[in-house]
Amino acid sequence: MSLEVIFGEFDYERAKQYCLSIEDFSLKLAVAYIVTIFSIKFYMRDRKAYDLQLPLNIWNGMLALFSALGFFYTFPVFLRVAYKYGITHTHLHISEVYTDKSCGYWVLLWVLSKIPELVDTIFIVLRKRPLMFMHWYHHALTGYYAIVNYHEDNAHMFWVVWMNYGIHAAMYSYYLLRSLRVRVPPQVAQIITTSQMIQFVVAIAAQLHVGFLSVTSIQQKYAVTFRGWSIGVFMLVTYLLLWIR
Repeated sequence: MSLEVIFGEFDYERAKQYCLSIEDFSLKLAVAYIVTIFSIKFYMRDRKAYDLQLPLNIWNGMLALFSALGFFYTFPVFLRVAYKYGITHTHLHISEVYTDKSCGYWVLLWVLSKIPELVDTIFIVLRKRPLMFMHWYHHALTGYYAIVNYHEDNAHMFWVVWMNYGIHAAMYSYYLLRSLRVRVPPQVAQIITTSQMIQFVVAIAAQLHVGFLSVTSIQQKYAVTFRGWSIGVFMLVTYLLLWIR
């Protein structure tokens, strides 16, 4: 089933059913992830750090390319839908950003990519770099958020998707250059950090808007569920607060 969803012709309804089927797995994986990284961190406390320069370069390069392609395939469709129906349509209703054969497929890939992205933390603990709470907290939570909001038809998640693709393309490219010992102006890191904060603010605004309309416009149906909306608001607000701190 998973191979057919990923490598077969994209079908939005089938993709949703697959994400529904792995929701419980994503929760167990989050717990296993936390246990694993802290177990490795404990194991490494009296051992020499691994260099892992080559695999880290490959990993950062792969994620930079993947994120750039994701942004390339999703952002133009977002602009097209926003121009045709209005920008609020993109976070109020399920549109072609989810159902289109290419854009919708890359939205699904973004959701599923939160699982292999957990490898980020393995590099940190094996190289004995500082393990920040924000890092492992956001890795543990984002995958569950993505899977739930996807299979429950929460349109507002798309704003997180396309912005995250763009920022990750820049961020992993920056990591790659740094790991290659290329001198990068400090302003680049500041721009990426600021962009991440803006991402959280914009995504929160989109969610608050759909939440407000869902309560005040009883006659109108919007693509939002209380559970998905609540998880999203909690996640984004805590991310923003942690980032500011």
